[in-house]
Amino acid sequence: MSIKKSTCIIGIGNVLRGDDGVGQYVADKIENNHLTGITVITTQQLDMGLAEELSSFDTVLFIDASLDENTFSFLPLMPDKHPPQSFSHHVNASVIVSLTQQLFSTPTQFYICAIGASNFEMGNGISEATKANADAAIAAITNWLEANV
Repeated sequence: MSIKKSTCIIGIGNVLRGDDGVGQYVADKIENNHLTGITVITTQQLDMGLAEELSSFDTVLFIDASLDENTFSFLPLMPDKHPPQSFSHHVNASVIVSLTQQLFSTPTQFYICAIGASNFEMGNGISEATKANADAAIAAITNWLEANV
């Protein structure tokens, strides 16, 4: 008998700040595929309260906009060995991974998909270039989910 794995997709970003909303855009598109064993969470920013919830999943994938990417990257995420001293607006995915592993000793595997973005001005919708990056990421993530979940 095969045990189905559970996966959480977390789309991060502010949909009122242009390309910053790309994480939520991608998460929503993946949720619309109705894949079994997938839970989708969208949020404007990460907070420490997610740690306990994330510890119950086999796999967690954070999706967020990035100024450092031309298209997108999809990588395993390691815990932050030096979390910030102040947690006001300084909680990133690595900090959440560290906290989840330290508090709950979870075997959860964490990944991050960083999507290239450039327009963070006020306004609804993502730019065409970022949408192209997001659509490529959606295809890659969907293939990965179908092969691994």
